[in-house]
Amino acid sequence: MQDLAKKFENLTIQSDFIFKKVMSRKRICIHLLEELLQIKIADINYIEAEKSLEPDYTRRGIRLDIIVEDDKNTHYNLEMQVKNNKNPHTKAFVLPKRSRYYQALLD
Repeated sequence: MQDLAKKFENLTIQSDFIFKKVMSRKRICIHLLEELLQIKIADINYIEAEKSLEPDYTRRGIRLDIIVEDDKNTHYNLEMQVKNNKNPHTKAFVLPKRSRYYQALLD
């Protein structure tokens, strides 16, 4: 039991579990979106957590962390990215392309 408590004690917002717990608090989620995007949000509705999108068998699927919708029917995909690795072949960072791919599938 102490091992479990120690593991929990060391978790941060970068942990998938903690990120989802924190973002499931409406007040915190709204505040984060407002601060990051410099907009005002009256309310949000949680659409889905851990949503998988698999376009077809030839393309790579994705798993979205949290999707919320605001009072103006705008949808937000909340993701926690801890690393921005480089593609070993091109030496380019992968996060920008991954973000564009996620957006394309959402569109």
